[in-house]
Amino acid sequence: MNSFAEIFDAVKERLDLTDTAMKLWIEPIQPLKLNNNNVMLYVKSPYGRQIVAENYTHIFEKHFSEILGFSIEVKFLCEDDLTPEQKIKLDGPITELQDDEIMVNKLEEAVTGSIYQHTFDTFIVGESNKLAYSACKAAAQGGEAVYNPLYIYSEPGLGKTHLLSAVSQELTKSRPELNIIYVHAEKFVSEFVDSVKYFTGDAFKKRYRDADILLVDDVQFFAGKKESQVELFHTFNELHSKHKQIILTSDRPPKEIINIEPRLRTRFEWGLLADISIPEFETRLAIIKRKAELLNLEIPNNVMEYMADKLKNNIRQLEGAILKMNALKLVTEFPPTIIMAQNVIRDVLTDQQPVPVTVEKIINEVASIYNVSNDEIRSQSRSAQISTARQVAIYIIHKITGLSYTAIGQEFGGRDHSTIVYAINKVKNIIKKDNSYRASIEDIIKNMGS
Repeated sequence: MNSFAEIFDAVKERLDLTDTAMKLWIEPIQPLKLNNNNVMLYVKSPYGRQIVAENYTHIFEKHFSEILGFSIEVKFLCEDDLTPEQKIKLDGPITELQDDEIMVNKLEEAVTGSIYQHTFDTFIVGESNKLAYSACKAAAQGGEAVYNPLYIYSEPGLGKTHLLSAVSQELTKSRPELNIIYVHAEKFVSEFVDSVKYFTGDAFKKRYRDADILLVDDVQFFAGKKESQVELFHTFNELHSKHKQIILTSDRPPKEIINIEPRLRTRFEWGLLADISIPEFETRLAIIKRKAELLNLEIPNNVMEYMADKLKNNIRQLEGAILKMNALKLVTEFPPTIIMAQNVIRDVLTDQQPVPVTVEKIINEVASIYNVSNDEIRSQSRSAQISTARQVAIYIIHKITGLSYTAIGQEFGGRDHSTIVYAINKVKNIIKKDNSYRASIEDIIKNMGS
């Protein structure tokens, strides 16, 4: 064998794993370096690294040692662990790390294809969401709008987006002649800005004002964006006057959205306000059972009840736990147990729950150094000083806490995943070019440790 890559291929040939496990976890691994007794292997995502490190380190070390003739220690690395030289050696450029929510979606796609779509059939109805579900079902009939607008609000991860998607899919199937516009508020704002920049305002207005049904996700994103609010206001009026259905979602009721025009807030309140609360135990258990069925995953009743009791905050936690348990079953080929559930729940809670004390401490430190307030860092202000402080805070929170991009976005006023990625990448790029800037970032991180 003339290269480390060939040695690594030989090791993979010795692995006695299922085809699914090989495809999901082993094939994406790339060999980095053999240095004395240390083997370094690259895994693109933190989620993938955790799975392979926990379950395959021993067998990799065993086969590397057998082939090389001496004891080997295997380490799995992600992007932040690599030197610039190591990154260059990998096939193609390394893209930004993907947060756990995206990795969960990719895992689900790899294992089940499109088996779990956001339709009414896969939505579990309980007391916590019955009103929102019924209103969306009525809207999906495609007749004259009954509740207009229908405004659904809840904490993140409780099913708002699922319901919007279900309405869109139902109408697309039953009423293909309808012009259905389903858009996230951030995309609406982005398209509006582009229409101003490129003088395509008429086309933008026609796209939205010709809709038969308008579905807008996360309207709290309009806060502080005055011109976009004006455009949404006129679009709303145009559609409402024609009795076209409008469905909006948000993480809070209209009265709690700050920096939004009163006339727009009033229109949000014109129709039905339907909140979704944290699901009760029976609904959580039903969600777990349904998700497990769709994955053909057999889980003992006592294990499902344990999970439903421990994971109470949102549906994404439940779904993430089931997906991770399914991944572990594929890896270990052992059936789900209480012990496995305990480990999965620990990981899910660590991944998804905020770390308020640490986050607040970081923001305090950064605000002090850049001479801005905590509220300004979390605000929508785009002044250079505040934007710089915000990007630094986001980068350090990502570096220290390990929170997903989605969770970090929630800490900064519900900012989108792409905004968090942009901030982190910008700081990374400046660090590479500016030694004094890098030193200041490192000092803040050291202060957090003390």
